[in-house]
Amino acid sequence: MKKSEGAAAILEICIERGWRIACAESLTGGLLADAFVSVPGASRAFAGSLVIYDIREKERVLGVDGAILREKGAVEEEVALEMARGAGRVFSPSPSPLLLLSTTGVAGPDWDGFKPVGTVCCAVLAPENPPLLKTFRFCGSREEVRRLAVAKTVKAALSLITGSFVE
Repeated sequence: MKKSEGAAAILEICIERGWRIACAESLTGGLLADAFVSVPGASRAFAGSLVIYDIREKERVLGVDGAILREKGAVEEEVALEMARGAGRVFSPSPSPLLLLSTTGVAGPDWDGFKPVGTVCCAVLAPENPPLLKTFRFCGSREEVRRLAVAKTVKAALSLITGSFVE
């Protein structure tokens, strides 16, 4: 399944359910948002995405626990979860329930001092579902890691909201 197909399916489901989509991105730098806004009619369900790259801004803007960031770094499932929740707070004035997605990771070429290149964590929070947290380890160039992070996050979100595994 192509990233755009998965994003289109998520948008369709969100429109049917009256949900909006909000994201918090780090290593993907807007590519996750692009997966959605590349689909015609995305504005019917896509609220927006926050690109928060700097570790200090993850704490300040998204409310990520600074102690975790200092002790473990930004590439942790718990950080991805807090990033998604932070996006939820920013976009919470939305009158509709929110599907929240986040990405954080090390695209390379250098490691971050905590995790090796290719490590990516994502979080997906959907109404009436427990959070889905995933850690991936990808090989490839910086751009390949970023593209894979988006593809796997979209698949994880689709799996969660449909209740079935998506390949």
